[in-house]
Amino acid sequence: MPTTILSAITNFLHQSSPAALQITFASLEICSHQNEQLLRTVQRQQSRIIIQKMSQKGLAEITVLDNLVFSFSFQFQLPSAPTCHEVDMRCLPRPLDQGRMYLDDEKLQLSFRIDAPDPSLRVQVTQVYRGILHLERRHPTLCGQQI
Repeated sequence: MPTTILSAITNFLHQSSPAALQITFASLEICSHQNEQLLRTVQRQQSRIIIQKMSQKGLAEITVLDNLVFSFSFQFQLPSAPTCHEVDMRCLPRPLDQGRMYLDDEKLQLSFRIDAPDPSLRVQVTQVYRGILHLERRHPTLCGQQI
């Protein structure tokens, strides 16, 4: 039976290992909207995230490696529900804000806004990851370097 996205992430986060987990997904769809109008839809294959537990109890961090503009990280509360998990993204880097993460058996969905001083220039982004291709444990990093 294939591993579901929710079970892969939940199982990893409930282990005591200090390692991070890199997940390679079969597909990623990125949709951007401005003023409720579709700007662009991008399809990617073999997109990756890295997930790790934080030292602060009950928190984890995801690093998004394959974004349209730049890689970024955010924190979130550990999943508790067995069927789905929806939480706010914490500690998003500027200019990103108003982030939400939704996680179930079929997909990992990230939604956030790229803020701008002029409200008409703000962009809403939704990234939907589907289908796990590969799970790889990674050693903890020190200043961005694997040890």
